[in-house]
Amino acid sequence: MIRAASKCGTSVHRAIYAFSRTPQASSTTLSSISFSSAAPQTGENDSMALPPNLSFDRKSSFAPKARPVLVAPPQPVDEEGEEEVSAEDSGYESGEEDLSAAVAQLEEDEAPRFVIPLPDRLKATVHGADGSVNGTLWLDETVFGADPIRVDLIKQSVDYIRNKIRGVRKAKSKTISEVSGSGRKVRNQKGTGMARAGHSRPAHWRGGAKAHGPKNTVDYGNVKMNKKARRLAMVSTLSQKLKEGNLIVVDNFNLLSHKTKDLATMLEESYGIGKGGHSALILDHYLEDEDAKDDSYDASFHGVPINLWVASSNIYKIKVASQRYTNVYDILKKDKLIVTLGALEQMESRWKD
Repeated sequence: MIRAASKCGTSVHRAIYAFSRTPQASSTTLSSISFSSAAPQTGENDSMALPPNLSFDRKSSFAPKARPVLVAPPQPVDEEGEEEVSAEDSGYESGEEDLSAAVAQLEEDEAPRFVIPLPDRLKATVHGADGSVNGTLWLDETVFGADPIRVDLIKQSVDYIRNKIRGVRKAKSKTISEVSGSGRKVRNQKGTGMARAGHSRPAHWRGGAKAHGPKNTVDYGNVKMNKKARRLAMVSTLSQKLKEGNLIVVDNFNLLSHKTKDLATMLEESYGIGKGGHSALILDHYLEDEDAKDDSYDASFHGVPINLWVASSNIYKIKVASQRYTNVYDILKKDKLIVTLGALEQMESRWKD
């Protein structure tokens, strides 16, 4: 009986320890533990603590399907199956009062937060550069309404972009046979008080060969990805940003000043973006008319307003780019995606089905 009690106590402690090690557990409450004589099984009945900026779609396969169910611990028996061991002897105290309290606490907890359904989710709010609300618009379903999210294509696109950035590796080190120098023995084998040396080109000598260095040129950028796969990866990334609530639509960023302090203060106060907050990728599409262009002043640079480019060049966690140069890798590296109306129009016409 003592041996059975120790086994039961060990299994309960194991279950509590496994629960404390999971990232979903925020506190050791009874509302998220499935009490049993074995370690908890992960499944649809497990509770899930959602981060403040992430929600699940009810149609998603990874969304929680049901609320956790509390199961009363069975009374353990000894090895012969003749005599039961009480919960008090096993070191685990539980009863109807504890279960009723846990159920009451479970009812008081918030239900899992789900995102807005897809048709209503595409209705985006248009903000001003200062965070004010200027109106609403409907996003293109073929660009921002991908379901399911193709994580495999996103991963493939990230690898494709990183290989393109790496490009050609042109490093080539010389071996002993390629380093210039004589093969004459440097000094006598013995009697000098120094280490023996056969020639003047060993790897540990200055001016010698390189040990285990690169020996050929590798073109990492010589990779291919189909156009349809690239489009699906981009659409899945944009749809995921919208589903998370991290897509912000702004009417324009035609700033009156190129001061970094003004832009940094505006982003931090309006959207919580900056050194002490979230990171962001700002996409714009601003090209001035060639006929009305003044030769003494350029209003745009690399497809974005010149004041925005200069003001954001020294802000931590902020990257400004034109929608023409955007890719999946840059979008995933930042927490927020800020798109102007000009860039949104060009992106929808470029990536729509």
